[in-house]
Amino acid sequence: MTDRILHRAADGGRITVAEALELYEHAPLEDLGAAADEVVQRAYGNEITYNVNAHLNPTNICVVGCGFCAFAVWTEQDPRAYAYSVDQLVDRAGQLLSHGITELHIVGGMTKEYDLPYYESLFSELKAEYPQVSLTALTAVEIDFIARISKVSHAEALERTRAAGHDTMPGGGAEVFSPRVRAIIADRKVPAETWLDVHREAHRQGLRTNATLLFGHFETPEEQIDHMRQLRELQDDTSGFQAFIPLPFLPGNTEFAYLPGPNREEKLRTIAVARLFLDNFPHIKGHWVMLGEEITAEALSYGLDDLSGTLTEERIAHATTVQTPLGLSQDRIRSLVEDGGKTAVERDTLYNRVEREPATA
Repeated sequence: MTDRILHRAADGGRITVAEALELYEHAPLEDLGAAADEVVQRAYGNEITYNVNAHLNPTNICVVGCGFCAFAVWTEQDPRAYAYSVDQLVDRAGQLLSHGITELHIVGGMTKEYDLPYYESLFSELKAEYPQVSLTALTAVEIDFIARISKVSHAEALERTRAAGHDTMPGGGAEVFSPRVRAIIADRKVPAETWLDVHREAHRQGLRTNATLLFGHFETPEEQIDHMRQLRELQDDTSGFQAFIPLPFLPGNTEFAYLPGPNREEKLRTIAVARLFLDNFPHIKGHWVMLGEEITAEALSYGLDDLSGTLTEERIAHATTVQTPLGLSQDRIRSLVEDGGKTAVERDTLYNRVEREPATA
């Protein structure tokens, strides 16, 4: 049975939830990877894209307090707490320009001081100073939070952030859509329906977004695939997602530090099944910080066609005990891709090719 499903999926045919589960649980790993790689090869050949980007995290103070998160703190009294002003972040962005960045990735904690007017000011100041840099900012959970504390709808919040310079949305906050799992790992976070509604509205307004899955903790394979099903159905309706990003759970320094996290095979199976099941998603993106460089290189033959970028100063994953670098140079990214037997191509936020001398970045 698995051979028939793999051949159909590799040829671009749509598979069902039950068939995806069959592949996850029973397909030989190498065959699963080969089928996913065939999908990538047909679409992009040997090219693996990446961008030159950097992270800005305005604050790590967060009132939500998810058990899986090692990044956030509860109050400003915590010695680890920080909270940056708009001016401080604009200055930091200026320093980051020397890395040749084309994108700023802006997410952080949620607290009432960081409301809709704050982000309108931040985005407009960044765009005024650095109009050439794209702003990939605010997860759906953050959009919902700033809309509620500012007493506006999701639509108005997005209209206002877009008017200020908001270009695209990252995919964080999705975690696992299963209510059972969310009750364990993120019981104070808004439900899956809210995350999906915000992305639906973003797509209606023409904002391209990403989607994530946090896997390797309490979820079952059935819950993983049901999560992907809900994403695939929304994409059928809107075509607004650019990439799906499977994020392996990093247990270090979290409430669930006793868990082992996903192993190599679980990571590769999740990536490959995602590529075969999410037939309407243009890209499967690998977050090398959380996957690790060795697994990332291997996963380039299991369905990954895009990497999360140079990052420069990643903080959220590094609040755990992850041992990957804070950022990678362009040369190191290209070497990582070559280690996976592929060819690295720089892109911008909307997946247009960037042509420049690598040494300038």
